[in-house]
Amino acid sequence: MKMFDLSVFWEANHYAEPWPPEVYWSSGEEQAEILGNKLGIQADDFRDRTALAAEHVKGEVLFHVGTHCDAPIHFGPTCEGKPSRTIDELPIEDFYGDGVIIDVRHKGSREEITVDDIQKALADINYTIKPKDIVLIMTGMDKYIYTDKYLYKQPGMGEAATRWLIDQGVKLTGIDAYTWDRPFSAMVEDVKAGHKEKLFPAHFVGRDKEYYHIEKLCNLETVPIRYGFKVSAFPIKVKNGSAGYCRVVAMVGD
Repeated sequence: MKMFDLSVFWEANHYAEPWPPEVYWSSGEEQAEILGNKLGIQADDFRDRTALAAEHVKGEVLFHVGTHCDAPIHFGPTCEGKPSRTIDELPIEDFYGDGVIIDVRHKGSREEITVDDIQKALADINYTIKPKDIVLIMTGMDKYIYTDKYLYKQPGMGEAATRWLIDQGVKLTGIDAYTWDRPFSAMVEDVKAGHKEKLFPAHFVGRDKEYYHIEKLCNLETVPIRYGFKVSAFPIKVKNGSAGYCRVVAMVGD
């Protein structure tokens, strides 16, 4: 079996996060002072005057940083007439299964990915989606994660395309871009032009039909086949969380 890492770094990357966390790394020597003060002991009490290296995160901390899965509660308080589920309430069985990669790298900047785009990509690989497939949308935007283009130029899933996937029995989807929808700036322009229905239309499908999506995937083009592989995408178990960080892996072969 060969494994392919489809996850980006969790990091303070201002190109990839509109509200990046502040992350500071402390060496073991620095931690001897910090941890010693917290424990009420001296830095000299640690072997070699070195404690345990650690990271410190300041500022706004979200579980929507790095490769992560959005839970139904992120989309709205109710779904299908019931309280929306949080990330810790979702069945772990839904995060391991057969993967299929939908190639829409031809889509232009800020364009909507349509049902026709999805169906054509499936026809090109001669594949029919089955229930519980994990559908990964390949835009190619991951290669721009350290540039200004990442947050502002991606294509994004439309409402109709999202509904179509759910109607095929899909529960978990993913995209190699910052967000499942079109860029924030593109949606804001539409709203200011009088089109409020263009604000998070694909996310808001999750108020009508339950599904979950992973944002900020990467390396989809490295997977040598478009279907016939497994995906593991377990999110961390955040109590009442609207999202959870994921280490997403594609597995090819026995």
